[in-house]
Amino acid sequence: MHQPVTRRNMLWTAGLAGLATATGAVAMPLPAASAAPDEPDPEPPDLADPTLATLDISGATTPQEFGAVADGVNDDTAAIQAAIDAQFGRLSKIVWFPPGTYRITSPLVVPDTEFTEPMNLNRITLAGQGTMGVRTSLILVDFDGTGIEMHAPLCGLRGLSFITRSRTPNTIAVHTSRTNNTDDMDATITECTFVSFNQAVLHIGRGLVFTNNLVAISGTALTVQWPTGGTEGGDVHLLPYGMRKWLIEGNHFHSMGQCIAVTGAENENFRGAIISNNLVDIGRRFFTGGIINSTIVGNVIEHASGPVVDVTAGGTNLTITGNVIGGGGEEPDTRRPPNAILFRGVDAHNITITGNTFNWINLDPVAFEQSAYEITISANSFDHWNLERSVIRAAVRIAGDATGVSVMGNAFGANTVAGNAPVRVAGTLTGSTISGNVLDPGAPVLMAGTVGEDCYVQRRSADANEHELTSVKNGASVIRATAADGYADSDAYGSFLATSAQVAGAGPGVKGGVRVVPSGGTGAAVVELVAATAEANGVAAVRVGADGVVPTTDNERDLGSAELRMRTVHTHRLQLVPNSVAELPEPVAGGIVMVPDALGPFPTLAVSDGEHWYRVIVAGYLASDGSTVEVPGAKELS
Repeated sequence: MHQPVTRRNMLWTAGLAGLATATGAVAMPLPAASAAPDEPDPEPPDLADPTLATLDISGATTPQEFGAVADGVNDDTAAIQAAIDAQFGRLSKIVWFPPGTYRITSPLVVPDTEFTEPMNLNRITLAGQGTMGVRTSLILVDFDGTGIEMHAPLCGLRGLSFITRSRTPNTIAVHTSRTNNTDDMDATITECTFVSFNQAVLHIGRGLVFTNNLVAISGTALTVQWPTGGTEGGDVHLLPYGMRKWLIEGNHFHSMGQCIAVTGAENENFRGAIISNNLVDIGRRFFTGGIINSTIVGNVIEHASGPVVDVTAGGTNLTITGNVIGGGGEEPDTRRPPNAILFRGVDAHNITITGNTFNWINLDPVAFEQSAYEITISANSFDHWNLERSVIRAAVRIAGDATGVSVMGNAFGANTVAGNAPVRVAGTLTGSTISGNVLDPGAPVLMAGTVGEDCYVQRRSADANEHELTSVKNGASVIRATAADGYADSDAYGSFLATSAQVAGAGPGVKGGVRVVPSGGTGAAVVELVAATAEANGVAAVRVGADGVVPTTDNERDLGSAELRMRTVHTHRLQLVPNSVAELPEPVAGGIVMVPDALGPFPTLAVSDGEHWYRVIVAGYLASDGSTVEVPGAKELS
């Protein structure tokens, strides 16, 4: 039956390309370990080959010794199993696969005999000559099932390529799990290739080194589970500490459903993981499942289509840093994930997300579907997010309450919904700091259901010196200079101003506060008590400086009020400036002014009954020598 040439079958056959390099023809069988009677013995492997430099195979067994042909046609299952079984009593325990395609039609099994036999297969290694990019030692899993069942502890796979003809629900390349002391697996899989499996590796137990592998066109690259029973040893072997020691580094994942999946009822205990420097080119999820006490660092995920880091259990004590996570770009048919980092079904705690780059995200780059506390999100770059233009989405979204959240020094590209904030908290934000971020000048930095106590929220706008302080407890805006309604001073030292952006009601502009501004050319400063006028929503200021209190320019500010009267004014000296009779203000009951005294050399007081002003009668004045000089009576002023 003709098979069309597609990207998938090209990748499948790419494994055979390395064989062509070694043999000159893809289908040519490699020599068996024993040559024909009329031919010389084959040369042993060249141990100077750089691909073999770190693996001593001088005492290794090959499947060819037991009749393997490695031509991709003949069934080599029995020969490989015999080579594995031959390691039972050996010290080196290495099965070496020379270049070729080893077709198997049933599972290869490495049994766990540690507690049942005097000898065992612990530390067995199955190795080939391949690397992540050189696929010379291939195992063709030519049935719907598991290629290799590795049950012995401390086992290793290196330099092997696993391929299958088509991905079916039961195709698993490698299944590692112990039958005795089931947590104590600690396998190593490095420089291997897996193509077209439903699951490339299913690992059950504690600890795994999975490095420098290539997994392509598969459902899940690595599935991790905890054993359901048979766990032995002390506390460090049992949950929560047993499920630990994971190094997943330097792998290349291509066209994957999921790269790393932690599954099972105990998955919230997956801990002690370093997931670093992996490359994903086309995939749905990079990580999904439970994780705690771990780091995800330096990974590059391109053309993702699902929540890229999808934490569904645990969700505590994590560092996610230095990753590049995003979709495929601006073309409408490219893959774009809804979230770069998603915590769902967990209350996230003690999470650090720093130094990442997020781009081409359909919804929220960082999302917490429940509450979050002790969260640090810093120095990240957010570009092209909320591409679905949802009014409830943000660059950082917390769907519940948030406590102790620090969002600092991030560069937020504009929300596609104009005026929406890059940080959104559906519940109450308490004891948190949001400052030093770069964002769209036309948008606030935060939208929250309620802003609780001890929060500092800072917004940079078009004026790089403009800030906002939002808090119920410390409710003021801290601004270096404000341009609202023309009230600005680029040389202002600092301000504590309350401002409004309302179109109706209070209206926009400065409503009140305190400003510290320069006075004169000496660098001295005065304090301005700022208030908006009720009539025109203008701004007036009373200045307090070293030389006294200066009223507003309209000179119409009162001290005290009819309801809240001042009782006593203590003063060393009171000086009132005289008014000419022609400049007297309108009479106000109880009013008092200073006026010239027509009968003497000094001004005198005048009081008002609400209709007229009356001079106070001066009987005399105090001379410089202490004597009293009598003065005739005063006249009425009208």
